Amino acid sequence: SSSYGAGVPMCHEYRAIDHAWLKRKKLLNTGRSSMLTWSRNGRETGSIRVIGYERGVQLVYRQRRDGEDWTDVSEFVPFTETQTQFGGRRQWFRCLSCNGRCRVLYGGAHFRCRKCYRLKYESQYEDASGRACSRAHALRKRLGQVGSLDEPFPEKPKGMHWKTYWRLRQLDEACLERWAVSAWAWMRRFD
Repeated sequence: SSSYGAGVPMCHEYRAIDHAWLKRKKLLNTGRSSMLTWSRNGRETGSIRVIGYERGVQLVYRQRRDGEDWTDVSEFVPFTETQTQFGGRRQWFRCLSCNGRCRVLYGGAHFRCRKCYRLKYESQYEDASGRACSRAHALRKRLGQVGSLDEPFPEKPKGMHWKTYWRLRQLDEACLERWAVSAWAWMRRFD
């Protein structure tokens, strides 16, 4: 259950398999077999084997429902592709329940898309000010900074293109400006 929407299941409460992350780590390469684990407070809460194939991934894991015995699950999740704006191709997972494309699969009894589990993002319950703060924190975290938004924008990490760095810095400034405008409007209600 969530503090945002009374009893609404939230994405962050589920185990997630992110296609983009797997691709960056080269875990989708054909023939590659990898073990992914999830933990909370230093204690492992789950694991899954991901085996890469040309047309999809094999997910091998164990699951149980309502205290029943554990059962072994082996599912092949195919890839699907869409055309990108500049002529390239983008690869996605194809959900085994609804056949929709998705970037992230969420683990309940099986690994399916967010829509099949009716999951919501935290940001769907944030006001404009909260969304602006969350976005600014995410941008800064990408540059290695965790902490207060009062701190100066982080330095450019080694290896990052200057064009990317300046784009992120402009996005950060826009987020902070949206936050300030929202906060000011909220405080004016009490005048």
